[in-house]
Parts: sequence; C-alpha cells; structure tokens
Amino acid sequence: MAMAFVITMRNKGATKEPWLNEVVPAQHSGQSSFTHSHIKCRNASHAQACYGIAAERLVNVNRWHEYAGQATASFHLFDETGNAINRPVQKNDYLRINIPGPDNPDADGGDWVQVVQTGEKSAGEQQLTFITVQSCGNPLTSTTSPTHFFDQPATSTFVIFRKQLTIMAAVFGRNEHPNRQSRNLITRIRNWFVYLGAQLGLANLQWKALTHGLLHEKEH
Repeated sequence: MAMAFVITMRNKGATKEPWLNEVVPAQHSGQSSFTHSHIKCRNASHAQACYGIAAERLVNVNRWHEYAGQATASFHLFDETGNAINRPVQKNDYLRINIPGPDNPDADGGDWVQVVQTGEKSAGEQQLTFITVQSCGNPLTSTTSPTHFFDQPATSTFVIFRKQLTIMAAVFGRNEHPNRQSRNLITRIRNWFVYLGAQLGLANLQWKALTHGLLHEKEH
C-alpha cells in the first residue's frame, strides 16, 4: 500500500493531535493503552488512496481477524437488536470478541462491546475515521452487567488518521479496570487473568497485528 511500513510513534505525539483528542475519551482511572502502526506514502494522491483502503478495512469489523492474521481474536458484528450482520459498523452495533485464551463462561465464550461512537472527518491534508466501543452486557440475553473482561468504564477507540503523507492506524484504550461484577467465581478469576495478560502486553500484540493489517499492502 505504501513505500515503507513503520511501527514507532510516541503516545504523547499522537495525543497532541487535536482531532484525536476530540474523539478519544479522556483517561480518568484504571489503565490506559496505545498501540499503533503508520506508513509514509509517496505523494498526496497515493496517501488518499492508502487512507481510503485502510478506512474501509476499519469499518469492516467482521474481517478484522483476516487482516490481523492467525492466532488473533475474531470479531463478529451484531446490530442493536442482536442480529448477526455483515455490513460496515454503525453506532449502537455490538461486537462479540473471541479472544485466543480462556473463554468467557458468562457469554458462550465471547466478550461483548457496544459501539458508542463512529465518525469521519476531512479537511485540507487531514482525514480521520474512528470507532469507539465500550464494554457492555450480552445483547443476546437479558443481562445488563458487562460481559467482558474489562468493566463498564473501559473504552477502545480504533482510528485511521492521515496527516499529509503519513497514515496511522491506532487503538487507544482508556479507563481499563478488571470486571469483577459476575456472580460466577470462575468468570471473575478468568477476567482477572485476562486483564492481567492485557496489562503485560498480550493486548498490545493483538492490536499491533490489527493496526499492521489495516495498513499492510497485501490484499486479503
């Protein structure tokens, strides 16, 4: 897709971007995370083309596993009434995430998040597409408690951001706490260990594979 693939960008440099500050939720408590990849394009037309491909991949959630590669989590999109769907993601949709690790006993193996915000922005030499999700209950049941290893305040914001010839794919995690709400002791233990693994870097490996795949030249 682009001339070079680079995997280094400082968190503080990214969060100084006004557009990113507008769409990434504020960090209030718990842990935060930032995973990213970026590419440098040849010229403006090339950058616009690369951005378009990456942005289309970002909203095609059902194919994230293909872009990230084997041994990564799979993502399944559901509409706000709980029906499995195959279309670009929209606000109020749900994502069921099946991580490569211990299944969630409270939700037939999956962890659930809801899309709380999506959007696009373009002006001059900048373009942005983003999706923000928050941990939530399983929409296929009557439960309202979060069915995810993170508790309710936690969000993840997925972005494709172009500034001139540089395109960044990134995942911003905010307000990450382990979910201890389940009545099932096994679930609470499982959530703690998955949370601990995420803080030790396993989540970073997952998101690094995804951000790489969203920008990588190979068509899937």
